Amino acid sequence: MFENWIKHFSVKMSCAFTALLVLMLGLAPSSWAYQEIEVTNGGSISGRAILDGPMPQPRVYHLVLFPNLDICAEVETDDEMNRVLYDFIVDENRGMRDVVVTLEHVDAGKPFRPKPINILSENCKFYPDVNVIRQGETFFVDNQDAVMHNSQVYQKERGKIILNIPIPAEEISEGKVHFQKHYKIFQMICGMHEFMQTWGYRVQNPYFFKTGADGTFKIENIPPGEYTVNAWHYLMKVRTQKIKIGPNEDVKIDFHFDGDEIERPFYETIKSGRIKKDARLPGTIH
Repeated sequence: MFENWIKHFSVKMSCAFTALLVLMLGLAPSSWAYQEIEVTNGGSISGRAILDGPMPQPRVYHLVLFPNLDICAEVETDDEMNRVLYDFIVDENRGMRDVVVTLEHVDAGKPFRPKPINILSENCKFYPDVNVIRQGETFFVDNQDAVMHNSQVYQKERGKIILNIPIPAEEISEGKVHFQKHYKIFQMICGMHEFMQTWGYRVQNPYFFKTGADGTFKIENIPPGEYTVNAWHYLMKVRTQKIKIGPNEDVKIDFHFDGDEIERPFYETIKSGRIKKDARLPGTIH
């Protein structure tokens, strides 16, 4: 009888230990979350995103294949009534706009208080072209058009739809993005107007910068240490550099992108018949 009691006690203890272990594992990820701290003697990184090589071709869509021609022809339309998407905007020194530069695996640092993500829908176009977003963050779409847009959010790395978001005419809609696993890139496309597109890049800390018209960036107040820096453009492979930042140091780095190395999402190729095969090179630098 005593042996049975010992056996029963051992089983109970084993179950209790297993339950505690599961609980600890379940709680563990929260302890890995980004921590806001006061940064002393922080450093910075600064530089440019640069487009080398040929200027990539724009994407050209036949507007006659889509509804609401009168509204959609108001912006970025050529003489043949085609919507032209210039994905690569550079200045006279080939500095490239809309490149997101991020520091990876920063455990603690300056406050993380992103601004609300507001996307404007006007004349069958989403503004801005690129957004920076956190996991599970809500974004808002202000539709100024007198027509409804019905959009899907794709997880770009897999081409899988992770969100459907109806966008009623002249209303503000909202959506929330939940990336699967470690994926970072989304693309929102209107199901009725394929050329209506906006992109998002997932960040996990406040050390990021989206380049402006001249391709420059600067990320400040970085705790001294060694980091991985990524530079992402939505039609290019990510560029990566390893850096070491000392106290109050400004590290200079540039990221070079090759115009011959475009990566198109598989669901958005000229095989669809909606992108002209003779898409023109931009006549001037935009």
